[in-house]
Parts: sequence; C-alpha cells; structure tokens
Amino acid sequence: MSRAGSFPLDFSSLTPPREPCWFLALPEGFDSRAEPHQRTAPVAMTPAHALACFKAIALDAPRTRLVSEAGLQVELEQKSAVFGFTDKITAEAMVAGPDKAVLAVYSRALVGYYDFGVNRKRVTRWLDAFYAAGRAK
Repeated sequence: MSRAGSFPLDFSSLTPPREPCWFLALPEGFDSRAEPHQRTAPVAMTPAHALACFKAIALDAPRTRLVSEAGLQVELEQKSAVFGFTDKITAEAMVAGPDKAVLAVYSRALVGYYDFGVNRKRVTRWLDAFYAAGRAK
C-alpha cells in the first residue's frame, strides 16, 4: 500500500509503511492488521457529530485542508510550515454503542523516511482537543 492509500480507507486491513513516518490511533478492541500506537476511547456523541467535531478541530489547524469526505470518514492534508511537505490524515467515526462513537485516525508523511514525531504530536493534540470538546458538551 502506498503511503497515500486509497479513500475511503479500510482501517481493518491497513498496512502502514515500514518507515517510521506514521501514527495510528484505533479504538480499543478494534481488529486490525496494523498495531496502533494509541487506543481511542468512546465519547457520548453520535458518530456523525464526533466526526464533525474532529474535522472542525483539524481544519482549525494551520495549513490543513479537507481533501475528501465519504460517509463517516474524512481525509485531510496538512503541509509543514517550513518545507511544505504534505502529510495525509484519515479519520473515521465508528459506532461504539447507543449515542456513542469512537474514532480511528491514521496520519502519515507522504515524503521522507522519518517524521520527527510530527504525526504523533498532531494526532495526540487533535484527539486531546476532541476529548476536551466531548467533556464540555
């Protein structure tokens, strides 16, 4: 699979690159071929609301744009400040129970071998803001 991947992305059959230039957050108990770096927890929102909330947080970040949207999945791009390298971020909201949702997020560099932790920091920051928004409602 290329780093860009196809859209919509199948998180269960995801095969990340061997290079350390990606970060994956998956729901607790989600069956996937890839081992996630972080597990995500359910929130008291519908999946559509959870995805809209996450998308708003992401699009508020500098140099970030929406590339595609299908169902409960979005694909975003963010360019680095100095060199303009593009990272691709795919997020999907999933049902976690009645009026509960959980997110899967895959962020990867499209160029280069090592990302200096950029993808981890981005996903962690966006998920922290997402959970804070969920608690504030």
